[in-house]
Amino acid sequence: MPVYIVLIYAFIVWLDPYGLLKQEKKQDFYICSALCLVSFVLAFSLAMHWEIPSPSPLIINFIKQFY
Repeated sequence: MPVYIVLIYAFIVWLDPYGLLKQEKKQDFYICSALCLVSFVLAFSLAMHWEIPSPSPLIINFIKQFY
């Protein structure tokens, strides 16, 4: 069953930005594809109960550089 869910999700990830490619909006297509890929990786890792590291320390250090 989980294999089918992953395949359905992959099909949606492929189908979603395909309209942008047909409209010749390549930059939007690449950005949407990258975001869909990130979404898929996060959803898959959460489904597998993998521990996802928090980006909080990186964000805090980045913001502290401005002050």
